[in-house]
Amino acid sequence: MENLEEAKNLVNEAKNIYIIPEQSNKECLSTGLGLFYTLKDLDKNVNLIIEDLPESLKFLTPSPDFITLPKNFVISIPDNVAKISQIYYEKNSENLKIHLTMESGNIKKDNISFYFSEPKPDLIITLGIKDYDLQLKNSLNAFGFLLDSPILNIDEEPTGEGDRQTNKKFGKINLIGQQSVTETALSLVNNPRTDSVKKEAANCFLAGIAIYTENFSNSKINPETFESASTLMKKGGDLQTIKNSLFK
Repeated sequence: MENLEEAKNLVNEAKNIYIIPEQSNKECLSTGLGLFYTLKDLDKNVNLIIEDLPESLKFLTPSPDFITLPKNFVISIPDNVAKISQIYYEKNSENLKIHLTMESGNIKKDNISFYFSEPKPDLIITLGIKDYDLQLKNSLNAFGFLLDSPILNIDEEPTGEGDRQTNKKFGKINLIGQQSVTETALSLVNNPRTDSVKKEAANCFLAGIAIYTENFSNSKINPETFESASTLMKKGGDLQTIKNSLFK
């Protein structure tokens, strides 16, 4: 695949990585989990941004701790707007109230900014996102430190004559192909020198392939799909559990 080696180098060099799958696509969510496990095993600092994991996919993750969001939230007030002399808070079972005592000035809602304070990621990997402006830009405003980070855009699109191309190719590198998002992600982390895909990740990637092929029953199946599935099963992917959880 074009740009694959360049994408591998980008991942190898990155230390802080955020993974953002298309939230309504179960294949992309499963693949995001697989990448999360794999990159963690490769000693990367990885965060997976998922709004809500569907019940049918929860068997792929042993703990909610694996689904993370930035934790350092900052409330900022410019010093030239108001001089704060004292801060205290009240907290109960219903809410948290932060009290500010002003020595001078007047604070309005527009003066207050909110953002997360986290290390700026070296790389953002998007899965199945087709339009940055439409699907990501507004949501990333809540994670200000993510804006302007390099993006590796992974998606699946037909390339036959007459097929409409919908991916806007917004990434620094775009891995857009006819194969599934899962198989592209697998090729990204495939490293013959290391056993980079362990049992938990293999289960997630295998689930992604099963979802993409509708339990290995649709016309998207090809010999490479079966080869990938076979390799993942050898690495510990449990196809029977996947079928029972997703297609019962």
